[in-house]
Amino acid sequence: MEDPLRIRRHLEELRVAETEFPIKVEGTHTLPYTARLVELEKGSMQMKLIRPLPHELIPGAPFEMLFATAEQRFKGLVTFQGRQSYLLYRFSIPTRLVPSDQRQHKRYPFRPREKAYVLAQDGGLPGFGLAGPLVNLSLGGLAFRVDRVVRLDDHMRLTPGLGFFEKGKTLPMLKIRDLPKLPLFEARGMIANACEREGEIVLGVQFGELGPAELAELQEVLDFREKLQRAGSSPAAVPAPREGRATAAHPEAAASPSPRMDPAGTETPEALKRLGRRTAGLVLAMPPGPLREGVQAALAGGGYLRVEAVDALHQALALLRADKGASNRLLLALLDPVRESDLAEIRALQRDQGELRELPVALLGATTIPGLEDGLIRPLPLPGEGADTWLDALDEIAGLLAS
Repeated sequence: MEDPLRIRRHLEELRVAETEFPIKVEGTHTLPYTARLVELEKGSMQMKLIRPLPHELIPGAPFEMLFATAEQRFKGLVTFQGRQSYLLYRFSIPTRLVPSDQRQHKRYPFRPREKAYVLAQDGGLPGFGLAGPLVNLSLGGLAFRVDRVVRLDDHMRLTPGLGFFEKGKTLPMLKIRDLPKLPLFEARGMIANACEREGEIVLGVQFGELGPAELAELQEVLDFREKLQRAGSSPAAVPAPREGRATAAHPEAAASPSPRMDPAGTETPEALKRLGRRTAGLVLAMPPGPLREGVQAALAGGGYLRVEAVDALHQALALLRADKGASNRLLLALLDPVRESDLAEIRALQRDQGELRELPVALLGATTIPGLEDGLIRPLPLPGEGADTWLDALDEIAGLLAS
């Protein structure tokens, strides 16, 4: 694109939206500068940067700017003209813009079972908190599934549509919990896009200015995932080392969901966990008889009210496959013995759920399952064998919020 009027129109849209974008010295691999276009003049433009340019930088130095507007991404070359004031610099207007759909950084997908969780807060008043599991991550930003939106002044939970997630809205607080090798990563960001997938909203966020320490932490996480990919391993099948409450009877508890924190920074109340039990759909696969009646009574007494009982595993799998779009489903099955063919059918159904959904499975009466390294298929004792902790273990398998 070399039409001056069209170029100026895109730049004016960038200025009005006050969108942050990266600029860097052309032909180098140095850390980019985060900039914002604040003034558009006849033959130049003024940009405000998050951190200062080197004092020894001379006028005429070429810079590359990359920005998105009108659902398009452009790359253009500008030249440094001089310093206006602290963090305010003058650059030439690009004479040519090139469409750039190529992403700057490689994205690494995350599955919900990996427990990486995103918390964000916008800069408005009264302010809103956003929370949900991480979908993908790169050096330039992330995407996460928005499970909760909370108004911070009264902690009221909202269910907004796509229009709520305005492109360019700043997120002064952005946290990722439980990344592999990194319990907490903090940054700030900006909403880059939002889309709806299978009835759920996935939010794309561009990182703001990252310092050398933050970049090093993030790079270590991504390097670890790159090694896993090159080794041919599935990151979702390799639980990241993290602290968890494991017991001798349940060594697999290290792969269970970590306690979630609400966007306001306080732990989710016990009432929310009880609500999760009431709304979670559970399919119970057990032969009819007193034993199944006892399990149903224990579930009802603990608050699990949406229970569908069938006589065999194949009936449960058929039921779930016919209703695979439903959320918050849990399969509870008594298998004696546990056969590899049964596990293969369960895993096949889990894969069919899609990238954004999970099907947790609890195998009743099992203590350990040799060779099973899947955080979504877990052993669970019968209620009478661990009455004090049975519901807590089931809550963890179901992925409910901890109190």
